Amino acid sequence: MRQLIIKIPKGKKEEILDLAEDLNGINSICLEEGGNDVFVIFLPNQKVNDFLKKLDDFGKPEISLIPRGVITLYPPASDSPDQVIDVQPKSSLEIYLGGIQSVGSLKGLIGYSIAAGIIVWIGLYTSNIFLLIAAMLVAPFAGPAMNAALATSAGTKDLLRSSLKRYILAIGIGVAVSYLMSVIFPLEVLTPLMVEISQVSKVALLLPLVSGFAGAINIVQSERDSLVSGAAVGILVAASLAPPVGLIGAGIYMMDWGVIWSSVFRVVLQLFGIHLAATLVFYFYGKVKPDGVRFLQGNKIMTWLTSGFVVLAIGAMMFWQFSEPPFLRKASMNTELTELLASELQKLENIEVISKEVSFTQIKINGKATVQYDVTVLPKNKKMNEKDLKMTIIDHLKKNIRYQDDNLHEVYQIKIVED
Repeated sequence: MRQLIIKIPKGKKEEILDLAEDLNGINSICLEEGGNDVFVIFLPNQKVNDFLKKLDDFGKPEISLIPRGVITLYPPASDSPDQVIDVQPKSSLEIYLGGIQSVGSLKGLIGYSIAAGIIVWIGLYTSNIFLLIAAMLVAPFAGPAMNAALATSAGTKDLLRSSLKRYILAIGIGVAVSYLMSVIFPLEVLTPLMVEISQVSKVALLLPLVSGFAGAINIVQSERDSLVSGAAVGILVAASLAPPVGLIGAGIYMMDWGVIWSSVFRVVLQLFGIHLAATLVFYFYGKVKPDGVRFLQGNKIMTWLTSGFVVLAIGAMMFWQFSEPPFLRKASMNTELTELLASELQKLENIEVISKEVSFTQIKINGKATVQYDVTVLPKNKKMNEKDLKMTIIDHLKKNIRYQDDNLHEVYQIKIVED
């Protein structure tokens, strides 16, 4: 339930109370104040926007909407548990106004972007996952992401333009800070964590879709209906953006175009995926539509054009990802190749496999991406010398590992250990 305080010229008392009752209003109060009537009305969340739209027919009301959940109790007392369990999503008006209100100060956006950029770079430089998580806590990406989706859902060009500017500013600051940190503390080689983050999975689109869905659900739901804090959802959104943004700056410093382009791909894909999922939630669940908010006159054409552009952009990026292997699928190919390697090693009866690992290097040989197979084995046949055993393993792997992509240069590191 939401509490509204409404001030309106006298003469409409009965009509307004009847309107509130028709929309399931509870515990309504009317007070006199000079030449005006002041109403205190409690309405279900989903009825607030409808009530305010109809209220415009009664003149020029002054409205105070308190964006807090209210528990209303009324006779009989035995029904109290049933009266408080009906927790509804916020009204479209509150969702939209909350998004605008959360825009905040540019100074805060710039400050948090600088802090997040520094923390991300240190985390990448030291291969410290905990610092990356800390950066996700302060990275100011969730606000612009959700507001851009709200703008598309409502068809409001000004909010979309403002949100995109804040997006670009936050990302640009993150890239610049990472680059400056690399200048101050020169990088000679990419750290293992940088290499790992630079590799894209074929399921990379799922993360931004889930992030956008979760972020929008958190905004639409009433605070008493939310099982997850807003900060946790903000981390989920930033998790898909903060690390690759920091990696772009480091990649520019080292002029590593493979890292740069794979990170740019991830950032752009995350932005589009978050935007699409959040827009759908706001439009269909939150009812934030061009004609669905009381005072708002959005543009339906802008909603459909922007959404169509995002869908086409995602489709184009998916086509690029799957038509350019292994450049944009290294992370998932690691897993697939490791499974193939394990399967083939099991067929060799004269060895016991101790460990196995597949990894892509940053080096290209003959224009092909280089994949390295690291295998440690314990020989069962003590009579076979080490050199012959290594050649037997390598020959078997070369003949039998058949992957869907031939654009790979394979190298092998076989280690023989003794018990």
